[in-house]
Amino acid sequence: MNESVQHGQSLIAIDVGSANTRAHFFDVVEGRYRFLATGEVPSTGGAPAFDINLGVLEALNRLQELIGRTLVSSEGLHISPDNEGGVGANAVSASFSAGQPVKLVTVGLLEGVSLDSVNKLAGSNYCQVVGSFNLNDRRKPEAIIDSICQSLPDMILMAGGTNRGASRSVVRLANYIALALKLIPEASRPQVLFAGNESLAEELDQLLGALTRVHHAPNIRPSLDQENLTPAEQKLRELAFDVQAKRLTGLQEFRGLAEGELHPSAAAMGRIVRFFSTVVDPPKGVLGVDLGAAHTTVAAAFGGDQRLRVFSDLGIGGSLSGMLAETHLSQIMRWIPYDLSDEAVLDYLHNKPLFPNSLPTSLEELAIEQAAARQVMRLAIGKSLALLPPDAIYPLPGTVPWFDRVLVSGAAVSRAPRLEQSLMMILDALQPVGIATIILDQNNLSAPLGAAAGLDALLAVQVLESNAFMNLGTVISPVGRGRGGPLLRIQVVRNGQKEPVVDVHEGGLRVIPLPQGQVADLYVQPLQNVNIGLGPGRGGWVRRVVGGAFGLVIDARGRPIQVPSAFNQRREALLAWQEALRS
Repeated sequence: MNESVQHGQSLIAIDVGSANTRAHFFDVVEGRYRFLATGEVPSTGGAPAFDINLGVLEALNRLQELIGRTLVSSEGLHISPDNEGGVGANAVSASFSAGQPVKLVTVGLLEGVSLDSVNKLAGSNYCQVVGSFNLNDRRKPEAIIDSICQSLPDMILMAGGTNRGASRSVVRLANYIALALKLIPEASRPQVLFAGNESLAEELDQLLGALTRVHHAPNIRPSLDQENLTPAEQKLRELAFDVQAKRLTGLQEFRGLAEGELHPSAAAMGRIVRFFSTVVDPPKGVLGVDLGAAHTTVAAAFGGDQRLRVFSDLGIGGSLSGMLAETHLSQIMRWIPYDLSDEAVLDYLHNKPLFPNSLPTSLEELAIEQAAARQVMRLAIGKSLALLPPDAIYPLPGTVPWFDRVLVSGAAVSRAPRLEQSLMMILDALQPVGIATIILDQNNLSAPLGAAAGLDALLAVQVLESNAFMNLGTVISPVGRGRGGPLLRIQVVRNGQKEPVVDVHEGGLRVIPLPQGQVADLYVQPLQNVNIGLGPGRGGWVRRVVGGAFGLVIDARGRPIQVPSAFNQRREALLAWQEALRS
């Protein structure tokens, strides 16, 4: 896009996370919106401050020191449509992911239909499902009621019945909820969000309304073959915010700072992924992963159809224990090129959640943390595959679909000491297939830009097109096993000139130089029956490949990547893969 901004507005985008609070500043430079600076401090929602706005104020103070512009005074934050030069900003947007996840009990009529949909709905926000039941639950009614009482959820999500469909069975499930609510002290009773058969709204209000607040959203399964989560997702965000605001001091005031436009960071990031998907060629899509301290978000979109999943039990800080509960230690050790004992690795991983802002102090600790980051992302991707749009095309069971772009954010990845470590973490964890451009959100702008897009879409578009996001390179990852000998033959055509043909062998990484921003055409020919997205054994032209930090990378390690189990061989392979990116 080539739009020039004649009278643009400066904007502050504030993002409050579980570990860090950031204030970003955007302004018009030479007729286009640009990202200028970030003020970052540890978040203050927990001890000893217990007020998120103290961190917000400190981040703004850091920001104004960097840009030499007065943003905060005794009168507060200077936000006005007509600011004088050098003072304040024209607008502010806000996003947040801080606080403990909202505890939910999910209820659906049928396990493979409405219950699946209501669990997807729960996964679209910072929520933790602490209980679930459906019509075919084998537990006795008293056991179901007891489980609700013991879990003490913040909210109950309920769905079931197509519009003008099942009613008596849905009311039967609602009766279980009513009995549980009567047993829970009034001050602790969860609210209920019903997103099922819309003709039952009045009956459910009569049954549950005297016990707790009942909210309604459009049916998420209006028919057996149709799923519509979007309206209910918005309602869930509103209710989840109300729950968070009661226990996170300063959240209401923070929303007031943005004039009510406060977005969950996950939803804001998903907006950016959705936009990217509208500018790539179908049927390929865009994958976004945000690795946070307390949550990991996966967003995938194909032609504007986006699916979002938030894992509040997976993170690289306070939620690292969630990964450890689902992981065999060998899945972490395989990425560590040092001869460390199991006890040393576990000691570091068990201490990290206690001090989520701590940094590795040695190469060994750095390797442990980066191995853990790989496994957290790997688990999140594995759990998300079944939730992707039905038109996603998978080359093999267990792999990700064909994606045109992969966007990754999160300090553990973006702030690795060496850039090749960032790319290696992404490739090892996500294991993209075919031909994909890898984009690193090195400034943690995905959520702030998604929130800002509601105020000024052009700002978000122009910053996305700038160098605020780093193109790590185009990665070609053939799928399938070779039988010895060269796997691919690649011809690079740059400025109309053919370069020497490159043969790529199975088992390693190969870099073909293509400087940042430079454009080339590629002819890729599989020499064996492997698939690069054009069909098994089929090759062809790949037009207008844009160079990145690592140029063109061929990942010929196969899918899934097999890491040698013996330490000496593992160390040799891991170091060789990293060295290939340094050359």
